[in-house]
Amino acid sequence: MKAFTLIETLVSILIFAIIVMSIFLVMSIGQRSWFTGDASMEIRQQLIIAITRMNSELSETNSAQTNLTADVPAFSITFKIPHDNNGDGTVVDTLGNIEWSTPITYARDASNNLIRTYAGVSSIIGRDISFLQFTNTQSRLIQVDITAQKTDNTGKLLQDVEQSIIKMRNQ
Repeated sequence: MKAFTLIETLVSILIFAIIVMSIFLVMSIGQRSWFTGDASMEIRQQLIIAITRMNSELSETNSAQTNLTADVPAFSITFKIPHDNNGDGTVVDTLGNIEWSTPITYARDASNNLIRTYAGVSSIIGRDISFLQFTNTQSRLIQVDITAQKTDNTGKLLQDVEQSIIKMRNQ
């Protein structure tokens, strides 16, 4: 009966160890990719939610109802939208003028949340927002620049940027 030599046994153990280490390395890389992709998707989703909400409301305002000065960037915006103040079912008063809501403010707080404040009530509409800027680029356009960033589970800092140009109403 012929047995394996010590050298043959050591070589086979070495080959097996290389295969096992390769499998763990591939799994580790896959896990990091999964966590990075998950965090990237999460910050992208935060940007889309924030931009969608702001687009919806800011398109209802006009230049006279915002606190923005033409071509001067601001880190928050306060504005009004049409609102039925007298309860008659329309946003136009008896003189034909638009009734405007109480002021609405969008700003980023110290915890990197995008905050919407209306009638004294604040709500978070976006998280992980590291930069927010509003610019009245032309008489009826507001440019919103927003950046979200987050550290994934592996310690890698991920960042996503979005810009939106919003056309305000005429009156």
